[in-house]
Amino acid sequence: MIKYESVGYNQNISLDTIDIPLYFYLELNNSCNLRCKFCSVSNKSNEYIDLDMIKHILDELKSIGVYDVYYTGGEPLLHPNFEEIVEYANKLGIRQTVLTNGILLDKFQHILDKIMCVCISLHGSKKIHNKLTDSNCYDKVLSNIELVKKITNVKINYTVISDNQDINVMKYILEYGKKKDIPISFSKYNNIGEGKDNNCYIDINLFVKNLDILKNEGYDFSINDCIVPCTIEEKYLYLTHGCGAGYLFGSIDYNGNLKICPSSTNVIGNVKNNSIKKIWNYSYLKDYRKMRWIPEYCKVCRNLARCRCGCKIELGKELNEINDYIVKMEIDKIWNKIKNKKMKVNISILRKEKKDYISLSFPSRKYNDEAIKIIEKINAGEELEQFEKHKDFIVALYKDGVLKEGD
Repeated sequence: MIKYESVGYNQNISLDTIDIPLYFYLELNNSCNLRCKFCSVSNKSNEYIDLDMIKHILDELKSIGVYDVYYTGGEPLLHPNFEEIVEYANKLGIRQTVLTNGILLDKFQHILDKIMCVCISLHGSKKIHNKLTDSNCYDKVLSNIELVKKITNVKINYTVISDNQDINVMKYILEYGKKKDIPISFSKYNNIGEGKDNNCYIDINLFVKNLDILKNEGYDFSINDCIVPCTIEEKYLYLTHGCGAGYLFGSIDYNGNLKICPSSTNVIGNVKNNSIKKIWNYSYLKDYRKMRWIPEYCKVCRNLARCRCGCKIELGKELNEINDYIVKMEIDKIWNKIKNKKMKVNISILRKEKKDYISLSFPSRKYNDEAIKIIEKINAGEELEQFEKHKDFIVALYKDGVLKEGD
């Protein structure tokens, strides 16, 4: 295994800090009354979690100290026992948040006072929202937003993709929120589910540029999804943060499968067979949280503690691999730029220290034998393309200036 580490600062980051997460997403069902273009869920059906099972889950969450649940789906309000679920959780003293498209909320206004917050999806102006949701629901959603506000806390979530990332459209919703005193959050589109099938995308640089402009114009909003520092200009660093999947929160779907995130395809275990606490402390998930798997590209990044390797589920690979789609695209972009070029190595002196080598040239880095062998081959004129399986290491060398294009 290649070692490429910073000498000047400690990058041993572990997310294995608590035995049980702070909150859980409960996916009540897999059906929806909309077909949003960018939906993170594929292969919808009419399956839903059994009432007895959800009561068992809520009981266990309470017993292990989890007091916050977020109901999601599909569309959670389509669950045939939604009212009973809310009543039961309320008696347990659990704080409940609902993530919904907002269409059915007026049918449940009699129990909304038992819900701590209702997060409603709204994705731009009437024309854009109706187009993205393939419906004519905008007026109904607005009506229900204002209905909920009279009863409990309400928040608007705006998922940003190429279709609605125009700053004027974003500002339109911010003005609405300001007028109605309703908080707005922006979520970056993730390349998963139906959105991936529909070839949706987001221009991440335009996204953060717009957020920066809106912040400077005095608009108040929050940002839900992780934005990775290495994919944007440094001046927008303050807009970035990592994801809490797999350590701060977990998810249980309608079949009882425990995952790190509602959108994840990796099932850790099933609550029908084992307790939530036992599954959460499986060695596989603990290895993920210890982050020993992170690629060399990330190990030497000063912003690692901030982003924690970005989205953990977009690529659908094993948990102990890089899964952030935009990070992968950034690595691939640099690799494709340099893979057919001759490189020279910018290391003047190496010092042997135990089993490793320390570069006394800038930047100060620690290498093991395998890393030095690859560097020696590159310095001898071998083409980068043959080292593709180590391309994240090669790209890290290039970004650090250890590898420079030859004459």
